Amino acid sequence: MARRIRWQIVIAALSTLLIGGLLGRLAVSTAAISSPLVGGTYIESVTGTPQKPIPLLNDPVADPVGRDLATLLYDGLLRIGADGLIEPALASSYEVDPTGTSYIFRLRRDIVWHDGQPFGADDVLFTLRTLQVLEQPGDPALTAFWQDLLVDRIDEATVRVTLNEPLASFPSLARIRILPAHLLASIPPERWLESAYASQLIGTGPYRLVELRDERAILAANQRYFDGRPFIEQIELRFVTTRETALAALSRGDTTAFGERLRLEHAGLNPPAGLSAPSVPLDEYTVLSFNLRRSSLADQRLRQALAHGLNKDELITRALAETARPIDTPILPGSWAFSPEVSWYTPDRDAAERILEELGYVRGSDGRQTREGLPLSFELLVDSEVRRRAAADEVVRQWGELGITVTVRELESPQLITQLRRGSFDMAIHSWARLGPDPDPFALWYSGSSLNYTGLRDELIDQLLENAHQESELAARSSDYAAFQQRWTELVPSITLYQPLYRFTSDPSLGGTGFDEPASAISGLLFGPEDRYRSVTRWFTNSYREIQGELR
Repeated sequence: MARRIRWQIVIAALSTLLIGGLLGRLAVSTAAISSPLVGGTYIESVTGTPQKPIPLLNDPVADPVGRDLATLLYDGLLRIGADGLIEPALASSYEVDPTGTSYIFRLRRDIVWHDGQPFGADDVLFTLRTLQVLEQPGDPALTAFWQDLLVDRIDEATVRVTLNEPLASFPSLARIRILPAHLLASIPPERWLESAYASQLIGTGPYRLVELRDERAILAANQRYFDGRPFIEQIELRFVTTRETALAALSRGDTTAFGERLRLEHAGLNPPAGLSAPSVPLDEYTVLSFNLRRSSLADQRLRQALAHGLNKDELITRALAETARPIDTPILPGSWAFSPEVSWYTPDRDAAERILEELGYVRGSDGRQTREGLPLSFELLVDSEVRRRAAADEVVRQWGELGITVTVRELESPQLITQLRRGSFDMAIHSWARLGPDPDPFALWYSGSSLNYTGLRDELIDQLLENAHQESELAARSSDYAAFQQRWTELVPSITLYQPLYRFTSDPSLGGTGFDEPASAISGLLFGPEDRYRSVTRWFTNSYREIQGELR
């Protein structure tokens, strides 16, 4: 009997090992993913406090925390979709007439404000007409655009906007977050911030405001959200004064995430161990502009030599400590209009020197390039922003090795803009910010534009930009923009230098953001820091492990 029991024990032990081995093999040969569950709390540290979180009043540059709140609490007629393209939001659909000047927005009929009141055309008219007459708007350029447009109410669920001329990028400008007429129509806009509404912030967005205090904002999931109830039940934004405070709270496990625009002073400072910290490019860039009105810089071959003589990767490593990414054209990677087939000039000092020699320049005994006794020299304007100033010094160094003398003159930002507008410069390093989901570069490169600081005039570029500026068909516009990038690269009116990065550090329990997924559009380009919430309804902190597929 004892011997039989011992054999049973041995058989049981072997069976356990066999089952364990099979399960282990199954575990390593199959892919387990986190599937979201409803519930949980997401806590994010944000540096600063909201100043004007009411849409129309918010300045996205001066008040980014206010913009964060508005993004979570309000919706526009249209929005940026998960793929980075414009899609309907409060509007269920929209259509444009054959002239390209009349847009009809058909509103969703199942939307209510956070206080339970129905949303409708009157709210849209109130918001857009208020924007047209607002004396102190948060975004003056947006107000100026809308001032001359005609906004009509066709019925309680239909609104028409009439433009003065066709504008293909108009849908991206129809993302204005809509305000509740039933709560604000009787209050002058200049009194909104001191009214009871400023502490309520009632919108139609994925989250509703529960509490707003000096130190934090608490938001709860909008159970009736048109796009589906968010997975995360509660969001808490904690207002802190420094990034050190935010990262300390994250490392202690007191918060879930912290996002920041990478700066030069952050170089070498790694986020706390064990956390996810992907970096995503923002929709802005820094550029070195040539003044093509200057006789020497009017020579395309000279500009090509300068392009060959500047190594952007080296600039980002030496001057910017890897806090930015190099770019090659005015249309950013990650945009639907970007053409990966367009190649920039390879860094090649020999090619640069060969072109200079062909142009008649000779290296003197002092190493400087001269032609007919005159040195090849330029003045480079820049403001005091740390990264742009560091980039200017690196440009001086690299072109100095070619024998080109570049003298940097630092100006205050307003002075620099004045010089650019007057055309009073040889070269200048400056930036363009918040380009948005429609990359239309018409205002920056069309020959008749006041923002075309370089003075570029090219019939082909003008034609391509005119077509893409007015044509509403995305495929046709994409083709025009690809040709524009190719021609722009050939002409070298500027050298696009780098694109800043936004780093989002989070606890591994947070899923669904898409920041660290290469196939996700949001990992390729972020349209302002607040765009990190683009897919917030799909974020989750509660999940279960689910086996899907087989690893090969």
